[in-house]
Amino acid sequence: MKILISLLLLLPFVAPAQQKTTGINLLSIPPFVRQGDQPSLSYQLFNTSKKDWTGTIHLQLIDTLQKNPVDGWFFNQQGNQYFTVEPTKKEWIEFPIQIPFEYNKPTAWQLYVKTGEDTILRTGFLRIEPWEYAEETAIPETSPESPILKKKISRQYSKNAQTQLELLAQNDRVLTGDTLLVEIELTGSTSNKIILSEQWPAGTQPNMVRSLSTHTGGGRVILLTDKELKLEWVNTNQSPMRISYQLLATYSGLFQIPPATVSSPDLPQQKIRSSYSSLIIEQRKLP
Repeated sequence: MKILISLLLLLPFVAPAQQKTTGINLLSIPPFVRQGDQPSLSYQLFNTSKKDWTGTIHLQLIDTLQKNPVDGWFFNQQGNQYFTVEPTKKEWIEFPIQIPFEYNKPTAWQLYVKTGEDTILRTGFLRIEPWEYAEETAIPETSPESPILKKKISRQYSKNAQTQLELLAQNDRVLTGDTLLVEIELTGSTSNKIILSEQWPAGTQPNMVRSLSTHTGGGRVILLTDKELKLEWVNTNQSPMRISYQLLATYSGLFQIPPATVSSPDLPQQKIRSSYSSLIIEQRKLP
């Protein structure tokens, strides 16, 4: 009994000695991507030891149906990298890839971190959504009496204790953690009720609960998923529809910004949609 008690007393002191001092701290993988996106799959390595941690890190993409590597399809040209993480430091390792338009197979990723005889393995799936808007039909031809749908995205930032907006153009750059304001406006519509369909860039997360606002008329959310919002908008005074909400830039890469679309039985066209663009999100470097 005395020996057992002695061993139990020693256990709290043994456990910390077995704690790993190097490894993978965080994964930054979008929950979904769209065909045509160029995400950077990011992995944060940590080193709490007293000496440099060096080795190689390998990323491979797998067709889960055929069980074959498909790195060539995804332009995974930096799939093998050397790394060094200094003592008490953390480092992000990024693997830029490109999602092919013609690729729609279930895909998984495998990450190997090799140092000497030790290997760390992480695996996961890459959810690929189809891109529904061909470039040549991004802005459909409209008749003069058709309503006009506009969508713009701005970066929010503080200056002199006030919130400022910076309107983003094609391929403008923001950092992970930045707040983005999406504004949608429909003018020239005589419809009393329309359905708005809105999808956000794959590298962002919506903040719908706190920020969704219909500035005119009344809005009712009829669908909200991790990539899409559908809203029924009712207007009785023929004023323009104005809707805004916030996004959070979360994952690094180049992501397409889908157009907003509206539909109604009494519109001159079956669907009216805004133009689309793309956005570059860069990993924020923390001290």
